[in-house]
Amino acid sequence: MNARDPDLKRFVVEFGMGVDQHGQDATAACVKAVKDAVMRSCLAGLIEVVRLRDIRDMLVEIEVACPHPEGVNQQAILDAVPFGQKRLSVAAGGMAAHGLFQPELGDRTNEAYVANAAVTVWVSASKMLAAWQEGPDPVP
Repeated sequence: MNARDPDLKRFVVEFGMGVDQHGQDATAACVKAVKDAVMRSCLAGLIEVVRLRDIRDMLVEIEVACPHPEGVNQQAILDAVPFGQKRLSVAAGGMAAHGLFQPELGDRTNEAYVANAAVTVWVSASKMLAAWQEGPDPVP
């Protein structure tokens, strides 16, 4: 699946923000940002409107921006999305804000890392139309 495929249509775009207050861990901030976006999205329409039969039949495009993107664990960010075929892009952005230096919490500096995320779910228009042409939806 590729978001440039003309058959794919955006189903939802949701945004999130995550902060790692201690430890200066950009990955942790990104994971929190992605989970923030995902937790505010109840995609009931995937079953009731799109009639998606397999949760792998959607493309989930994840974009994150954070301080020090070169050091993030991309697999940890991908794992924050529970289903779908996933694509990730990581860019420099977010914020490194002055926070509280607490070495007992793993701090190396007084910075808190802030990350932003955009999560887009794409679905196949042709598969949706085919499901509707099959007749009434068997799912209650």
